[in-house]
Amino acid sequence: MHITDFLPCHAAAASLIAKKQYNELKSLIPCLPADPPFPALENLANGLGVAAYEGEQMVGYLCAWEPFPHMFGTRWPGVFSPVEAHGVTGENPVRIWQKLYQAAAEKWEKAGAAYHAVALWQHDVPGREALFGYGFGKRCADSIRETLPLDAPSVPGICCTELPPGSGKLVRHLRAGTYRHLQNSPCFLSGSEAIMNRWLDHIQDRPVRLFAALQDETPIAYMELSQDGENFVTEAPGILNICGAHCLPPFRGTGVSRMLLSFILRTLQAENIPLLGVDYETMNPTAIGFWEKYFTPYTISLVRRIDSIG
Repeated sequence: MHITDFLPCHAAAASLIAKKQYNELKSLIPCLPADPPFPALENLANGLGVAAYEGEQMVGYLCAWEPFPHMFGTRWPGVFSPVEAHGVTGENPVRIWQKLYQAAAEKWEKAGAAYHAVALWQHDVPGREALFGYGFGKRCADSIRETLPLDAPSVPGICCTELPPGSGKLVRHLRAGTYRHLQNSPCFLSGSEAIMNRWLDHIQDRPVRLFAALQDETPIAYMELSQDGENFVTEAPGILNICGAHCLPPFRGTGVSRMLLSFILRTLQAENIPLLGVDYETMNPTAIGFWEKYFTPYTISLVRRIDSIG
């Protein structure tokens, strides 16, 4: 096996591997979009990627976006390899993954990246095995479902509605609840009250659709939907994406969140929007326990923190 720098001339062969892997995944999760907008892989030729060859045949590649500062809200920079930025084919895929990461990680460390994050397709068991062996752990996921309403009973005293545009102030306390929840065990996300308030000010009126469960006209749970999500699949026509959600603790386990999700699904189905996606932290037991009841995971993201930086 020969490992070389990933160059623009490698993009065509890499695209074939990427699309093959997506089609394999779609055969397992049929509701995934048939023809999502695959990114141009030439942009990955930034000096941080590698390609593996057996003779003249590409058997794998691993690239990443350029390092960005303060990854996960920490003081350290990191790199991220999205789902289209890597792929392996041929025999012994675990070994190919291992060789690719060893070569790419050397570049990432030299670029100052203390965090290495890789998003995998859910069915990429060899990639998971190889990266777990190199000290990675699971951090987040993307899931999807058709907009078929749930069999969700009404909760007495609670009604669901879509809030009008510009209603960000009405759910500020719920967004703050999510932020604080993620700072607690076992998530331990970095942050502070000052950072939280700056973030809340920044997102207050972002262009999303807000849905809420109300008690006495006060939101006690909410979900926000965006046109875009965390990967290129979420940009396909006919899909919206949940990009924020929270239910006040006294109402958890009462069926309020299920009722609200069912209301959203009925609304989207009436609008002829066939798919709904969601991304969430897999280290958040509240989130994973809810979303994976009703959605099918199709990506997982793995992260490691290397010791040589900081």
